[in-house]
Amino acid sequence: MDFQSLLLGALMAAIATSIGAFAIILFKIKCKEGYSKLLAFAAGVMGFSAVEMFAQSHALSGDITAVTGLAIGIVVLFLAEKSIPHMHRLVKKVEIEKSKKKAALIAGAITIHNVPEGFAIAAAFAGSNPLGWLVATSIAIQDVPEGFMVAAPLVCYGMKQKRAIQFGIFSGVVEFFGAMVGFAFLSLVSALGPIALAFSSGAMAYVVLVEIMPDAIRGGKEREASISFILGAIVAFALATLLGVTQ
Repeated sequence: MDFQSLLLGALMAAIATSIGAFAIILFKIKCKEGYSKLLAFAAGVMGFSAVEMFAQSHALSGDITAVTGLAIGIVVLFLAEKSIPHMHRLVKKVEIEKSKKKAALIAGAITIHNVPEGFAIAAAFAGSNPLGWLVATSIAIQDVPEGFMVAAPLVCYGMKQKRAIQFGIFSGVVEFFGAMVGFAFLSLVSALGPIALAFSSGAMAYVVLVEIMPDAIRGGKEREASISFILGAIVAFALATLLGVTQ
């Protein structure tokens, strides 16, 4: 695994999240306002990348390992989300009385969402540099609106803008360290690379299908979200072809 490429890819994703968080300065935040097209486009990019990761795992290890890793990734994300409330659901009008409790919920949601994405970057680079750049770029595209979605609800709950931006930046830092931990783990146990690819594919698929797309189609935005999803997948395919991932 090329550590320098991984480092740059992980930094790109972290910076993208921070840019999204800083974007709340430019917009007047409206808690009920949807971001369906942007979210669905990002979901299309990530969805295509998840398929590429699974295909790479299957090519390296065969049916059983690839399917097992995919299933584990989905189950782990499912159990994690059931344990800690997810960030997107905090956009709803729910009173959180204590600021410490609010911070704990947010930190937990950020960790659930971003650690697997960081590990996905490491797993992809373990597969190949082109695949690594495809996944890192795909996640970075998704991370811009996600950074915004981390910071915007906090402003809705009355948190100062500066503090909300800090939480958004923190979400990118968590993702970066997730990639570094993934690199250290896969460097020690390189044989687990294929199952790690499949695991990350399952985790990303869960994020796309269970978290991002339901938010994107909320409020009667099914047609717009579907078109944006397809456009995102097309862009990811073009990127994969350019990088030499898709044969």
